[in-house]
Amino acid sequence: MHEDRGGRATAQAERRLLVRQGGQEPSAVVGRVAVAGPLQQLAVVGGHPLGLLGLCGALAGSHQLSRLTASTARGTVLANLSCAGCSPTAEELALLARDQRLVLLVGQGTLGLAEEALARGALAAVGAWEPVAEVRRAVRAAGAGEPCTSASVRAAGARVREVRGLLSRQEQEVLRLYGADLPVKTVARRMGITVGTAKEYLKRLRAKLAARGIAVSTKVDLRVLAEELGLLSPAQRCGSGAPVVDVRTLREVAG
Repeated sequence: MHEDRGGRATAQAERRLLVRQGGQEPSAVVGRVAVAGPLQQLAVVGGHPLGLLGLCGALAGSHQLSRLTASTARGTVLANLSCAGCSPTAEELALLARDQRLVLLVGQGTLGLAEEALARGALAAVGAWEPVAEVRRAVRAAGAGEPCTSASVRAAGARVREVRGLLSRQEQEVLRLYGADLPVKTVARRMGITVGTAKEYLKRLRAKLAARGIAVSTKVDLRVLAEELGLLSPAQRCGSGAPVVDVRTLREVAG
């Protein structure tokens, strides 16, 4: 695998945070700091390596972070949804929430995904744009088994539900397909409708959303909206067919 200078710098920074303990492989531990008293264990799934470094800093002194694996003990798991293209799917999050205390670190492009995960059992959610103190509060509450969703995420989630409520099932499907960069002809074929009907759905949804002051004039606008509403899969969000998380591994973790 090619590794640029930025990648080497990230790897070196991660290595400086690694700690060997009792013969444990360094790669199993993402961050640890030497403090008095035991550190809480926190497994992390999803997100970019640089995001992991940020989390290590945010939770320094209270938590030991590790990548989620099939051998991770049941406990608190943080799903890093700050990057839409590096996030687990709704199915993967539901599998985790079944047996883990799941905390969501939500990005602007994953509000819809977070809404679905919360509805399917996630315990806490906090915005990636919020202060570090809010992240700590959500993780601490989830560790104690207490629901904790920040006011900011609740407000953003309410907007997502409002926008979804404006659109019919057919309009949402057109938005999902067209927002995934498919041409109108392909959208119509996949939905089993005429091109004219597909265009009419697009016209209607644009009119509804524009009336609420939501930018929908370009295809890029519609793609961003489809992403925010949680209509796109990870492969569609990042333009790659490679899975972000191995569902089989999550099933092993969930038991």
